[in-house]
Amino acid sequence: MIKLIATDMDGTFLNSEHKITKENLEAVEYARKNGVEFLVVTGRAYYEALEVITEANFKTEILTLNGAVNYDTSGEITKIFPLDTKDIKFIINELKNIGITCKIYTKNCLYTDSIQEYIQAFIDLVKGQGFEPDVEGLTKEVLRRKDKGHIVEVANVEDYINLADNPTIKIIVLHQDRKKLEEAKNLLEKNTNIEITSSGYNNLEIISKEASKGNALIDICKKKNIDLENVMSLGDNLNDISMLEISKYSVAMKNATPKVKEKSKYITEFDNNNSGVGRMIKKLLKEVNGI
Repeated sequence: MIKLIATDMDGTFLNSEHKITKENLEAVEYARKNGVEFLVVTGRAYYEALEVITEANFKTEILTLNGAVNYDTSGEITKIFPLDTKDIKFIINELKNIGITCKIYTKNCLYTDSIQEYIQAFIDLVKGQGFEPDVEGLTKEVLRRKDKGHIVEVANVEDYINLADNPTIKIIVLHQDRKKLEEAKNLLEKNTNIEITSSGYNNLEIISKEASKGNALIDICKKKNIDLENVMSLGDNLNDISMLEISKYSVAMKNATPKVKEKSKYITEFDNNNSGVGRMIKKLLKEVNGI
């Protein structure tokens, strides 16, 4: 019996235009009407996730930044796992030694030393997924976030580590050279206080060891008194594996990376641009719950 559905956003619940399809929304509504709870588990920050969800005109609990800051339906923080200052300095120094810079996600915004580099990373990520990027649209979107204060361009991100009332939650590394990213990952893995994952071929995402999508899902299931045997989770990339591994009904998207598919019990017949999430929700609710 499925009692809770947890889904990733980008590459999963959202299409390549970062929208929620009508069929996905209808499937969520169908699940809720039949007593099945639904929530989002994303690598995005809250302000990034909320805009898309609000645009689709529905409410949900949102577990953000790979489970490091989690919010209830009213937007109140239920749990937060900041990175320790000494660990942040370790990360930045190790990256500097191999000529890599990073961006810092805080509770309130993203600090970057180059807006253009951030835009290019989005473009490259879309290309890497096999789609033709809307360069003008992506550029406008990033600049819109900058205007709203969600992305802040600064001379030195180190000056913005763990500011008062704005703790550092996630560090993201963007690079086109996969070998360089692998080198960075190997260096950073020396620190057992941090968790290193990825949401795309051109990035590394670093959070506190206490935080992960899997740990966030475990925590919320305990609060709701729902067994993991009754959880369906859906994802497409490496940062989703921790929640897929613990869910009985684990679902990889058709467009998921091979490793995610290996870790999942099911694979959607349709990708994220063709409502793979919604179709699979209806399919499994019929097969498992009989509805």
